[in-house]
Amino acid sequence: MREIIYIQAGSFANYVGTHFWNTQESYFTYNDNDEPIVNHDLSFQEGRSPQNQPTLCPRLLAFDQKSNFGTLAKTSQVDTATDASLNATWYVRGTVVRETQNPIPQSEYHARLEGEIEESDLESTDPNIRYWSDYSRVFLDQKSIQAIPDALEGIEAGWSVGQDLFRRYNDDTELMEGAFRLLVENCNNLQGLQMMHDTPTFGGFSHAFLTSFRDEFLKASTLNFSFLSGADPNHAGIDNTKRIINDALCLQSLHQLSDITFPILNPSRWSALESKLSQELAYDKNSLYHTSAIISSLVETATLPLRLKGSREDISVIAAHLDWRKCSRLGQLGGIVSLPFSATEATFTNLYCNFSTGVLNKDEHPVFARRNVTRGLLDQDLAAFDAWCDLSSLQEPLISSIHAPACPVPTSFPSIFRHTKPTSMRITSSLVTTPSTSIPLTEYAKFVEQIARTRRSDGVLMSMGLESDDVKELASALWEIVDGYGNDRMDEGK
Repeated sequence: MREIIYIQAGSFANYVGTHFWNTQESYFTYNDNDEPIVNHDLSFQEGRSPQNQPTLCPRLLAFDQKSNFGTLAKTSQVDTATDASLNATWYVRGTVVRETQNPIPQSEYHARLEGEIEESDLESTDPNIRYWSDYSRVFLDQKSIQAIPDALEGIEAGWSVGQDLFRRYNDDTELMEGAFRLLVENCNNLQGLQMMHDTPTFGGFSHAFLTSFRDEFLKASTLNFSFLSGADPNHAGIDNTKRIINDALCLQSLHQLSDITFPILNPSRWSALESKLSQELAYDKNSLYHTSAIISSLVETATLPLRLKGSREDISVIAAHLDWRKCSRLGQLGGIVSLPFSATEATFTNLYCNFSTGVLNKDEHPVFARRNVTRGLLDQDLAAFDAWCDLSSLQEPLISSIHAPACPVPTSFPSIFRHTKPTSMRITSSLVTTPSTSIPLTEYAKFVEQIARTRRSDGVLMSMGLESDDVKELASALWEIVDGYGNDRMDEGK
């Protein structure tokens, strides 16, 4: 068996992750005659419910500020490690901070589930969502819940602060030798990590975690989805300098530490995609509950081959396929959520969204490698999809497509559809490496290079624990990554 350990760090990452795990729960079968399409043992292990009953729990570590866990906060590792009550004492830069958390009422969604309401009635209106745990349909083992002290919640984009936070948290909770070690020991043959994290709040923290992981597990593979801040390096004032540098540091770090990474744009930067998304979806771009559902559908579909029964895919295979050039570890995630019926070649061209760049799909962009997964497409749809794929000159084995049943839509999924909320939906999702990745990387490199020359940014750098030389080294590293996406080697893959 080739188990996967999942890491979620940050609020948006956990919103996405909750949708992801709800979809995994929907694959469970309760009839001996029904064969599940996925191998649950790769992602689940035996754990304990809040009632201390044995149940299947995700192979997961979920990191977030303690106040973002909602009702789950009362079972956090932080409480176990520091104080048996809901009050915790933390030392932040020499200051003693005492936290107190009042009991949080049960979520509206869970109240509905436990009431007399029919499952179908849950579809009519969206519940009030306060926290990502409000709509979770799976039990998290107590050791999965890794609550970070709220005293640091206001510190955003502090790269060195995030790294220091990980080290102190690891020291206080024995994270790597405790909860993480237990996850590894419960695996027969760990293949690696599937990781999602928010760069504004958990960039430095995730870098330190991955560094610690790599120190011991050199051969394990890592697949990363990195959720960027809303700051645009092309239109940035001094107020956004911190966020942009933090994003750039994360990209440089992940290119070094992760086998393959897919940066995802903040929903505030989806403006170019809205005309496409709005044709089938009616979502609130300011709602974490809504936007995370869209991203989760694409992430879950793109990574489905890792979990499909009988599949020989694993993280190392995906990374080797997409990074066959050995210098393009940053890829792109794109696709169509809620594909309409009777799709044509034009449907795929007109509705495909690139969530890594926000740039409208253009056929003239060359591609290094592409992995497609479709869900619920009929024969005529597949013919149109193949015709759309043929618009690219890419040939097998550099392009691959896997076709799977429609994606289930749990009752926890928001009502973001233009029409009646379905019980399953048709999706296409693609993981791509392409020279066009150099475009946003170049924007970051230029911005960082400019900051290194500008004295007025010294205060911002100091607040991040950085010096001018650190930023110059970052700019140089980014330009080196950009150079790896040049077109000079494209002919080798044709």
